[in-house]
Amino acid sequence: PPGPWRIVDVRADLVPLATVPELPRFRQRLGEAREQVRAWAATLPTFAPAQPREGPPAEAAHDTTLLRILSINDLHGALLSKTWGWSQGRAVGGAAVLKTWLDSLAAGCGCTSVRLDAGDEMQGTPISNFTFGRASIAVLNALGIDAAAVGNHEFDWSVDTLRARMGEARYQFVAANLTDSAGAIPSWVEPWTVVSRDRVKVAVIGIASPSTPTTTDPRNVRGLVFGDPAAAVRRVLPRVRGAADFVVVLAHAGAVCDSAGCHGEVVDLADGLDSGSVDAIIGGDTHRIVHTVIHGIPVVEAGSSGSGIGVVDIVRVAGGTAREVRTRVETPYADQATPNAALAASVDRARRLVDSITSRTVATLQVSLARTGDEYGLGRLIADAYRNMGKADVGLINNGGIRADLPGGAVSYGALFEVSPFQNRLVRITLSGSDLKRVLEDALAGGMPAAHVGGIEVWYDPHRAAGKRITKTRLINGKSLDDQRGYTIVVPDFLADGGSGYDMLKGRPRTDVGLVDLDALIAYLSVIRSPVVAPTDIRFHPAGR
Repeated sequence: PPGPWRIVDVRADLVPLATVPELPRFRQRLGEAREQVRAWAATLPTFAPAQPREGPPAEAAHDTTLLRILSINDLHGALLSKTWGWSQGRAVGGAAVLKTWLDSLAAGCGCTSVRLDAGDEMQGTPISNFTFGRASIAVLNALGIDAAAVGNHEFDWSVDTLRARMGEARYQFVAANLTDSAGAIPSWVEPWTVVSRDRVKVAVIGIASPSTPTTTDPRNVRGLVFGDPAAAVRRVLPRVRGAADFVVVLAHAGAVCDSAGCHGEVVDLADGLDSGSVDAIIGGDTHRIVHTVIHGIPVVEAGSSGSGIGVVDIVRVAGGTAREVRTRVETPYADQATPNAALAASVDRARRLVDSITSRTVATLQVSLARTGDEYGLGRLIADAYRNMGKADVGLINNGGIRADLPGGAVSYGALFEVSPFQNRLVRITLSGSDLKRVLEDALAGGMPAAHVGGIEVWYDPHRAAGKRITKTRLINGKSLDDQRGYTIVVPDFLADGGSGYDMLKGRPRTDVGLVDLDALIAYLSVIRSPVVAPTDIRFHPAGR
């Protein structure tokens, strides 16, 4: 391809992954493991719903919990317990632990309870991805989920695959703002559903993220419209109120809360509804812990990957008819619960089925690589892998495509899979210097870099208007981008199709590199010096630094 690309810190015997002798046998084992896990998913045990303990009489002189809403969100196929940077070495979550915690929380209040999932259930781990999400659906059935929002990553394997998973779920997927181009709700999803339990009816209105067309492969949602969430809720509320005792909005839309307050899609949703018009909003998507009140409506989001359980209690206050809504997020520590034995045994069997693939050591890192700060070594490493394996001037990876941290020391295929689970194909695109600057401006659209790059440095002023922030560029050869000259960039095909807002790349002629993102990263790690040291050079330079 044109352009003065060059390999940096790579041995001269760099070879395409397809020529690695071990690869054919490895791919055969991968196919075998996939079939074994598919068979396993059909064997998961079923469980009767946990029965609530007998509650206090209505005339008791203390508060009475009328309804408990338990929620998880953004599970992303995390069926095994794991430790987190914040958990101080303690394991959290996992299907068998979540089952025990959910059952205990449901039984412990002496009240009616429902269990909800706010979307992004399937995409993210080998156990789940090898079955295109079937394993996650089977586990959520075992957890007793009553309804689920449609997450953006539910579309990662096409609408047809999503519909197949919906058919296997023993709960209803809901999305009131999801329509076809003519404005009709598709036949395969409901705008809302009613969960009836203990003579109590709970209406659940679903919301899919309006950003879905840019956060999953745009080709997979062609012909679908993700409308205004608040307008969709207001449209169905008159019918919903007449059908249920309580109304809950289950939204794959989240918030980020900081010292300046909360912002995000779920905040816009709450602000667009009348105060108190619904009993609660259960959110997701941003992977944050949120339990607050927005515009008079309680909002809860419980982190991600089974690391939190949202608890919303609708309580009748003692001595009267007034209601309160009390919210919290529980951390399901594994050492505070006895894992459900049947589910633990079943998920461990699935783990063992894929272990011959996932435990394979691919590389050794000198230190752990975490996704912290505006720019980090793991992102630079991936961008360099794309550029080098794709033989281009520039490599670019959006931050949303980097899904996990990496531990120091030996790094397995399974760990790398969780970093790059999407299996996006890498493509090479030729752009003029001026158009490449516009692509880099897209990475700075929010004022701070939302991507990592290889082969180029960028100086920018975050205070300038979007699209005009870049003040200087420098390629690895020391030269600035020439507006009239052609340059090559390697990106995942998700970005090339306009995903994450990269409209400048959409519709451009492209060349398939011949690798998916994960294989490119593995190949790159196999040919650079070991133990691998991630790049430390800053590539996005804000004004004043």
